[in-house]
Amino acid sequence: MKRTKLNHPESVIYTGDFNNDKTIIEVFSYNKESIKFKTYGDADFGSEIMVMKDSSNIKWINIIGLNVVETIIKIGEIFGFSLLVLEDIVQVSQRCKIEFTDNYLFSIFKMIYRADPKVGRSDKNSDEVLHEHLSILLLKNIVITFQENEGDVFDDVRRRLKENVGKIRTRGADYLYYVLLDALVDNQLEILASIGDEVDEHEQLTVEATKVAMDRLFKLRKQLLLIRASVIPFKDIMVELQSEETDWISSEVKVYLSDVSDHVNHVNDLVGLYREMVNNIYEINMLNTGNKLNHIMAVLTVFTALFIPLNFMTGFYGMNFTHFPGMKDPNAIPIFLSISFIIVISMIVFFKKKKWF
Repeated sequence: MKRTKLNHPESVIYTGDFNNDKTIIEVFSYNKESIKFKTYGDADFGSEIMVMKDSSNIKWINIIGLNVVETIIKIGEIFGFSLLVLEDIVQVSQRCKIEFTDNYLFSIFKMIYRADPKVGRSDKNSDEVLHEHLSILLLKNIVITFQENEGDVFDDVRRRLKENVGKIRTRGADYLYYVLLDALVDNQLEILASIGDEVDEHEQLTVEATKVAMDRLFKLRKQLLLIRASVIPFKDIMVELQSEETDWISSEVKVYLSDVSDHVNHVNDLVGLYREMVNNIYEINMLNTGNKLNHIMAVLTVFTALFIPLNFMTGFYGMNFTHFPGMKDPNAIPIFLSISFIIVISMIVFFKKKKWF
């Protein structure tokens, strides 16, 4: 979980857990006919981006790594972002939101995706769901994304840009903005599909009265909570994007955003469904565990009850009396054992008729 750190207003201090040595800046510059892609480091991007900023091409600038705040501040100066915006970009505890200004559209989301051991995450399990702070700014002909670390949900967007698949290269920056939002939601649906398969497996194990891995069940609950924390404000953002009269989003793109909004609602419904199913599986397993314990205690109690009369008889006949009827009878032991056996059988039959075990 991200740690919340209290800072003074307009203090650009990264509050996340990722610690990158440098900031990586991916730049896509494209039109209908061509596309250019280049990766920059902390020091060598300023002048070229200033030139690209003034061109008529559509640009997608993806900034990877937020802990080198000097670079973030420099980017903010190039594009005219306020210190409050830069503060929201690097403070990962900031809630998802959207802001419309005269110079840009600023939005914050939480990117939910599976850990990729091949991208600097060898310490992470491949089935772990990561929760990453993502800022997206829409300017004239430019979309800028700020993410905490390498690895994201935009690989298919990069492929479609490079291979000129679909409509991205023929549309404006607002369409690219829509495509990025769509990728965020589609990836959540993919994760929920895999979570749904796991939930079904746990449900089947529960029906078969097979032991369920409770640690995995707890992980599923945590993953669903992370997705829920992302999707609830996402719904509000989509409503605002579609209802707000703004020049940043064209009416044509708003039609596509309504489809994203439907997907967000679907994600929200699935999260609620799977949370309920996981909670039910947890409760049923706890109930089964309690029932097994009760059954064990019932069996042990029956055994204890069976020995109560036997203990009495052995204690009574074991007393040191001088004159005791039947003490010298050669059949005393067989008679005693027979009576004990009859008592035990009678008690077992009585318990069975009462269905006490």
